[in-house]
Amino acid sequence: MKILIAPWGNPSAWQEVTYKFGDVEDNSKSSLKIIQQAIQPDKTIIIGLDTLATEGKDYKKVRQSAQKKIEDSAKEFGIKNYDVLIAPGVGTFPNGKFSGSALDYYYYIISKLISKFLKFFQKDNLKNIGDKIEVHLDLTHGLNYTTVLTYRAVREILQILAIFFENVHFKAYGTDPSQPGKDKKKDKLSINTIEDSLIMPSPFSEKFFEEEIQKGLPLESSEENLTIEKIKSLFENKLKEIDNEELLAFIGALYNGLPLCLFRFYPKKDKLENIINQVLNVYENYIEVKNLKDERKLKVTKKLKLTKIFKLYVFTYMISSLMQNLNLISSQKKVVEIKDIKKLKNNLFKFDERFKNRINIDIRNIRRNLKDKKLEEWEIYNKINENDAKNLSLNDRNFLAHSGFEWNIIEIKKNGYELYIRYSED
Repeated sequence: MKILIAPWGNPSAWQEVTYKFGDVEDNSKSSLKIIQQAIQPDKTIIIGLDTLATEGKDYKKVRQSAQKKIEDSAKEFGIKNYDVLIAPGVGTFPNGKFSGSALDYYYYIISKLISKFLKFFQKDNLKNIGDKIEVHLDLTHGLNYTTVLTYRAVREILQILAIFFENVHFKAYGTDPSQPGKDKKKDKLSINTIEDSLIMPSPFSEKFFEEEIQKGLPLESSEENLTIEKIKSLFENKLKEIDNEELLAFIGALYNGLPLCLFRFYPKKDKLENIINQVLNVYENYIEVKNLKDERKLKVTKKLKLTKIFKLYVFTYMISSLMQNLNLISSQKKVVEIKDIKKLKNNLFKFDERFKNRINIDIRNIRRNLKDKKLEEWEIYNKINENDAKNLSLNDRNFLAHSGFEWNIIEIKKNGYELYIRYSED
């Protein structure tokens, strides 16, 4: 599986040069054509900006105007088999003024790229992936902030993918600078590989302030009339269907190697997907578009901005979707068989040998300690082992050191030879 991604600025301003990639040369206005020909990707994604738009009575029309500009240029450059992703941008240009948060670009492309990636990794497509996932990123034509944010977004997504797939390869490219004042047609620019790496798996590790968690809003505004309560009302109380602390518990379970927590806090994936789509709809509905006829310019104002909570939603959705597609976890479970913990240990936590070995020892000890005991009713594990009942209180250190199987909070039950485990709900 090969995916090629390229953030673009304004393609109408590019001039024809000779691009050199390895032993191949090509006269073109874009580096993307020769890279595409060289690596033969299964899919190419061009990320354009809404700031390319020259017309539009509303934001939908603005996006269409920007997309047409990308498509017209891609056709002129001879680029084949590609998707266009139009993302929100900021800045003042001859065609208009576009105001908002630059980080909206980052949060927006994360959500859209993850959506596209998940289509590649649906159950029906898994057999077509092959033994290697390659993602190529052409940074030649992006604007200053878009190149940095695209690199960051793509790398973070790939670090999650590498948890589930063993061979995730990342290559990034940049081109020699063009010499000012020269005849551009005589320029010969090498396309340089600026990163070539096998991605190490890394769980989602974003830090959140307590205030961010409690407020729990995927959108914010600095305008007085768009208060927190007003933003909440735009979702008709559907934000209450998502518990941010449980999402963080689920994310933290992967980060800390806690398999029972992954089952217990597996999110309501369909509701999460619905909220993500609603957030983007609300965000776009609150983009104001004005046509300054006397200046023949657009004035596009983003009244809301996306937040880190939105990023939490999107990455939680990605992780839970991959778990479902790979038959690891498909729904929240309060009661889990030990054999399902073992399956998760072998097929998920193999990304980190520390977690895999720790979980293996912990479940082996539980099996050994309960081998000769009859447990027809749920019982706290510490009581089963006949420890002092006065000490039945949670020990934080033991919780993390023993894969979440802290003796004072897990309950055990047997059914024949099968061993069941759950957390005490209090």
